[in-house]
Amino acid sequence: MRRPVFIGMAALVGVAAATYLSGIEQLSMIAGAFLFFMALGTSFVRGTDALYIIVFAMLFSPEIGASVDTGRTTGEGSAVSMRLEDLLLVAVGVGWLLRTAYHRRHFGIIRTRLNAPIMLYVAAAFVSTLLGILHGSVNVLPGIFHNLKVFEYFFIFFMILAHIRSQKTVRGVIIAMLVVFFMALLYGYMQIGTGERVTAPFDSEPNTFGGYIVLMMCVCLGVVLHQPRTRTAIIMGGLLLLAFPPLLFTLSRASYMGFCTGILGFLLLSRYRVIAGTLLMALVSALVLGAPFLPAKTIDRITSTFKRGTEYHVQIGGVDLDPSASARLVSYGKAVEKWVERPLFGHGVTGTHFIDGQYFRVLAETGLLGLWTFLFLIWRLTSSLYRAYVNLQDRFLKGVAMGVFCGVIAILGHAVSANSFIIIRIAEPLWVLAGLILIAHHLERFPKLSADQEPADVVAARPPAA
Repeated sequence: MRRPVFIGMAALVGVAAATYLSGIEQLSMIAGAFLFFMALGTSFVRGTDALYIIVFAMLFSPEIGASVDTGRTTGEGSAVSMRLEDLLLVAVGVGWLLRTAYHRRHFGIIRTRLNAPIMLYVAAAFVSTLLGILHGSVNVLPGIFHNLKVFEYFFIFFMILAHIRSQKTVRGVIIAMLVVFFMALLYGYMQIGTGERVTAPFDSEPNTFGGYIVLMMCVCLGVVLHQPRTRTAIIMGGLLLLAFPPLLFTLSRASYMGFCTGILGFLLLSRYRVIAGTLLMALVSALVLGAPFLPAKTIDRITSTFKRGTEYHVQIGGVDLDPSASARLVSYGKAVEKWVERPLFGHGVTGTHFIDGQYFRVLAETGLLGLWTFLFLIWRLTSSLYRAYVNLQDRFLKGVAMGVFCGVIAILGHAVSANSFIIIRIAEPLWVLAGLILIAHHLERFPKLSADQEPADVVAARPPAA
């Protein structure tokens, strides 16, 4: 990583921390303006170096300004907030456009198997929200803001496809993401002794941090399984082990379930099934033998799932569920009832009650059309990542591709009881990693590809506005 970029990252983290700790509104405005123009200048002068700013901002960006209430009950998605990262993303996008115009380069987005599904999903969400506004189920401002927040993830994905033309850059950004992961884990360790559930920096949702940790753990495990260099394997294995305590102390059952589905993906689909199976058996044995030494809160969190509640009480097969799990099942039932009212287009994004489950939420908000486009997008995402994994020759990138593939499988498990694919701390790293792997695969197929020389399968297009 270049020294000026490193200094910029330090400035980003430092200013964000000072803004958060001070609570002074004027300082927040000054810090936001400073970082905005820093990102704009970096993206214009150094091009893809601005990606490092986005990578660090994904975990270390506080909220700025007031949140927009969607009218739902409390929970993830009950309000749409503006983060410092949103400003930085706009700055990076504008800087890249100015750089492209200044150098008079052809601006093209590499064609992948995901481009069309993304457009279909975006169109389905937009049409459903527009119809929801017309029917009165969606408030205009929060509905638009929430869609824009989701579109940001795809905006970053398309910017990666449009501007990265070097595997060296791909590797550099991935390493930066691993450094950020290490820093976030250190922040998690600082919270373990406080008695509170572990959360990400500038966040209050343990479930969110747990999903992010699971995603990055899959990346680390993928590199370990495919890395012939002992030093790299030891570093990545150490990072993997370092992530276990913060994951346990999130007390997030959705994250535990996501981790299990991710490991299952390694076990079923990796070429190193024997190694993955051995690791899984060793982990299960360690958990069984070490159960008496696990944090009491973790054990209680798991076992409390099957304790009867008072406010919400749901039984499955005669087994009582706790209030949290029961509340989720009740909201899923209401989501199905809402979907029956408008089966094709749904009630629009933010047009129903709070639903803490990705699949039921998509069904109730965007109907069968939105659910089909969402599942089609996920199918294309997983198949494209697996194809990249099979064909990539670089061992490090091959391991990352396998990790991201199994990370998507893990997030699919996490999304059963969370809105994983629209949570910024999970979805944004996921789409950045997906873009990096797909462009790396493309660069191996076209090694002479550069910003000035495009192959036949490049589509001249501008990225969608965020």
